[in-house]
Amino acid sequence: MNLFAIKEAILDILYPQNIACILCRQRVRDIDDKGVCRACADALPVIVPPVCPKCGRPVVEEGICNDCAYVLYHFEQAVSVLHYTPEIKQLIHRFKYGGVSYLSRTLGWWMVQAFEQRCNWNVDVIVPVPLHSRRQRQRGFNQSALLARELGRYIGVTVNEDVLVRKKYTSPQAGLSKFQRMQNLQGAFEVKAPEAVRDKSVLLIDDVFTTGSTVDECSRVLLEAGARKVYVFTLATGR
Repeated sequence: MNLFAIKEAILDILYPQNIACILCRQRVRDIDDKGVCRACADALPVIVPPVCPKCGRPVVEEGICNDCAYVLYHFEQAVSVLHYTPEIKQLIHRFKYGGVSYLSRTLGWWMVQAFEQRCNWNVDVIVPVPLHSRRQRQRGFNQSALLARELGRYIGVTVNEDVLVRKKYTSPQAGLSKFQRMQNLQGAFEVKAPEAVRDKSVLLIDDVFTTGSTVDECSRVLLEAGARKVYVFTLATGR
């Protein structure tokens, strides 16, 4: 190997130009500082109006969605950043179950941008949806807490990861109906430090809003503990 080739190899290690996009997994040269290629960045499935003003899910026409017309959610309002497409589902799956915790930087940045553009909320504290201690030991981290930290760092709001705990080990929510999810979550959450949320507006963070059962149960116990309002902000939403 000549001197030029050695120099190029060293520069490629220090400043990689041909790395894989976190979404399409293709090795290309136009990766941005968030690890996404230009094509994927342009095609990012960002949610745009019309959306339900209560749960934040996309709707065909302006106005409240059919679910929210019949369900009384405890939270004030929910907003999600992305459609839960197969590509986004796979990315979140890698983040949660593949131990790829560094993805929180990119996913958190997308949440920051959406929060600044779409969430006209005054919040006092950020609370992530907690994992049961057994599940958190299995995964190594709470994905919602990592997203909450990224958001809190950018918008300057304190993140409290200790105020809300998951005291009941529940079966996974995936595959359950809305009613089954609600039953599964009964008695699952507890507020350990009511003084941390009393008379405050709480921003509740989770990765995916599906039926809303998890964030609604969390909202209920936070309000019972004295929170003034609870807003919900999630990375993706899907049915």
